[in-house]
Amino acid sequence: MIFVTHLCFLTFKAYRSLKDDCLRSFASGFWVFLLIISYFPYWYPLDTDPVAVYYWFFAGVILKLPVIDKEEQAKLKAKKAAEDAMKKRVKTHRTTPSAI
Repeated sequence: MIFVTHLCFLTFKAYRSLKDDCLRSFASGFWVFLLIISYFPYWYPLDTDPVAVYYWFFAGVILKLPVIDKEEQAKLKAKKAAEDAMKKRVKTHRTTPSAI
């Protein structure tokens, strides 16, 4: 029970560290699934094969999402920097008036 509680805590921290809204919404759904399965009161669902597979898969996905989020944020930052550089370059080239 301590292991499952620690896993729920770590996945919650990973979910809260996300900055992208889309990834955050996926992580919240996966985290709720983990929480419900971890503390299901009637029987222990991790003994059932299909549920256990999804449980560990979603736990792994949630723990990997912060890495994916950082990569996506870096890509967006590089893209924005490239667009800003392109705008700056276009502004400097248009200093001469055009003949219409």
